[in-house]
Amino acid sequence: MKKLFLIALTFASLSLYSQKILTTKITSREFSGGRTAKIYIPKEHDIDTLRKYPVTIVLDNDYLFDLYVGNSKIYANADLTPKQIVVGLDVDTKNNRDVSIVKKSGNLTTNSRKFYNYIKKELIPYLDATYKTSPYFTIVGDRDAGNFLLHFLKEEKPIFNAYVSISPKLSDQTLRLLSTFDLNRLDAFDNQFYLYVSSNAFESKQRKTLYKQLKEGLESLKTEKLHLAFNDYSEIPNKPTALVKALPDAFSNIFGLYPRISKEEYDTKIKDLDPLEAIKYLESKYLDIEYLYGTNLNVRFEDIYAIEGIVIDKLDGDYLRVLGDFVMIKHPNSHLGEYYVGKYHELGRNYEQALFYYKEAYGKMELSDPNAEPFYENIIRVEKLLKNAPKEQPLEDIPLDDEENNEEETPDEDDDDGGL
Repeated sequence: MKKLFLIALTFASLSLYSQKILTTKITSREFSGGRTAKIYIPKEHDIDTLRKYPVTIVLDNDYLFDLYVGNSKIYANADLTPKQIVVGLDVDTKNNRDVSIVKKSGNLTTNSRKFYNYIKKELIPYLDATYKTSPYFTIVGDRDAGNFLLHFLKEEKPIFNAYVSISPKLSDQTLRLLSTFDLNRLDAFDNQFYLYVSSNAFESKQRKTLYKQLKEGLESLKTEKLHLAFNDYSEIPNKPTALVKALPDAFSNIFGLYPRISKEEYDTKIKDLDPLEAIKYLESKYLDIEYLYGTNLNVRFEDIYAIEGIVIDKLDGDYLRVLGDFVMIKHPNSHLGEYYVGKYHELGRNYEQALFYYKEAYGKMELSDPNAEPFYENIIRVEKLLKNAPKEQPLEDIPLDDEENNEEETPDEDDDDGGL
């Protein structure tokens, strides 16, 4: 595990040099000289005109910023999170003015109030106006900054979707203030919110107790829209290790909806669904991803394959046509949608339609595709089925009942003559 973290850190550090990181001065009414920020921009930002990017504000422009950017790169490349714009702020850590708290009350000081307003009223509008931002904003901080960022939870109209507080310097006043924020009000918003808090083995006994009280108090609220995650790294060898581990664990919380369908998600939420319900689940998952993170992520083929077995095996494949139409809309250049519709018709013994759609699907495949030749077996199979299927008698060759009756009832002319 330690080797894995070292590899991740090395890769994260190296990746920073190949990315676009700007250092910019942002004008401010709160601070007459303005404030400096480091801004990491994904390389696709200036190329893809449609994609929007979640934004993370890191209350540090040094080690925590570098670590967050490295992790965001690794996780985005693994398709576990969307690509993000990351902003590192020049927090005054030496004098601790920007994130300071009044000890007796837990409220923000005059200086930290200015910094709070700068983030809320100046930085975020600047980012929205300058970059292709999605509505999904995250704020990250550790120690004093981790305590400071919890104050944003009191906003009547939430500014952030996700709050990552790493080993915050909690106090009795912090817990008292949080109890007045009425976090259940978040359930009234058509949105999702995430709070991640960590602790470590090197905290004081008092702070460990406060962490436990914070965890128990927040979990007792049973909020539907505020998703909580806590990690107490009680067995780590040092503080830097706790910091390194916190960000990947936080990503699993704040971007939990984004990854492709996992075995756990399939087993707990999908495997017992009917075919139509499974298709609706998949469609809803991607609508939620787009709505929450603001990214125009198309449905992954892996997730289509995840529900494929349910649609084929249950209810005699009656909903393969629905799945096929869904895939044709999402991936019009892929052969997969036509394949599902062809399979639907083949199971229904409508071989002419099955052959048509199988040929349409095959026509979309590249000759170099290693699956092209095996796929052609579908066409050969259905052609044989069509050839061996009972032929329908042409309509003009089928005698009508009235004609048969008339032939039986009409007397012969000889019979008529014999009666005279």
